[in-house]
Amino acid sequence: MRSLAKGLLVFLFFSTGHGHAAGEDGRSLRTQLVGHWTLVSLEVVSGEAIQYPLGRDVSGLIVYDAAGHMAVQIMRANRPRFASGDQASGTFAELTAAVGGYIAYFGSYSVDEGARVVTHHLTGSLFPNWVGTEQQRAIVLQGDQLTLSSQPIPFQGETRVFRIVWKRQE
Repeated sequence: MRSLAKGLLVFLFFSTGHGHAAGEDGRSLRTQLVGHWTLVSLEVVSGEAIQYPLGRDVSGLIVYDAAGHMAVQIMRANRPRFASGDQASGTFAELTAAVGGYIAYFGSYSVDEGARVVTHHLTGSLFPNWVGTEQQRAIVLQGDQLTLSSQPIPFQGETRVFRIVWKRQE
């Protein structure tokens, strides 16, 4: 009788979602991440203050595939074009504006289902200091909306948290 009661408690614990991070449909968090997501907003949070470092009219895409690869591209709207039309011949000001208005990296990813954290294992990045690093993002997934929040990282001379909201592409 005791083993039956214990088995029932274990069943209830896992079937109510307390024992794993599966969604309402029973799929793992990792499985739910797979797909193409378009950027809704990118915010930098510092205490109660919220800033939009690339503006409110930012665009981007993040992709997670089933094999464990990921890539992200985020771009400020209306970045100035190079006067020469040659990407290898931009002026210092043009190059600064181009790089300062763009975030890009790629690599593989892993998910800690219990902690609800995705770790991006970076193979390449526009920001060279991130190549070969691991970037952890807390996950909040609600329907077709994904919110990823960074660990505190240095940005503009302060330690801040990036909060990025994505919407699943159809």
